[in-house]
Amino acid sequence: MNRKPLFCIVVLLLFSGPVNGETLSRFQAAMIEAGKGNPEAQNKVGTYYKIGIGTDQNDAEAVIWYRKAADLGHAEAQFNLGEMYEEGKGVAANIDMALTWYKKACEKGWKCGCRNYLKLMEDKGGCN
Repeated sequence: MNRKPLFCIVVLLLFSGPVNGETLSRFQAAMIEAGKGNPEAQNKVGTYYKIGIGTDQNDAEAVIWYRKAADLGHAEAQFNLGEMYEEGKGVAANIDMALTWYKKACEKGWKCGCRNYLKLMEDKGGCN
């Protein structure tokens, strides 16, 4: 499994400010916006939970927030949810669900979604 997207997210979060009370405040601010239905914030909350920055690490909570944003059509959240299904983190591993979410992300123009979709399709024996 290619870990580049997760690594990039971690680096971005770590270098965008100190990991201390300020990060907790960012988490709280993201939670407020996520609660208002903002898909960008919902995806961000999912990432905070997945990595455990500003809150306890919790894959099941990450899935909940990724799904909220993904259901609203947020491409990055669709990709993130696909990864959770592929890796079996916070949900039972399910390649068909991973493919579904990767395809949705790809259709929205998220290139990593396209890459992972094609790779999983190849792993399953192609489109035949």
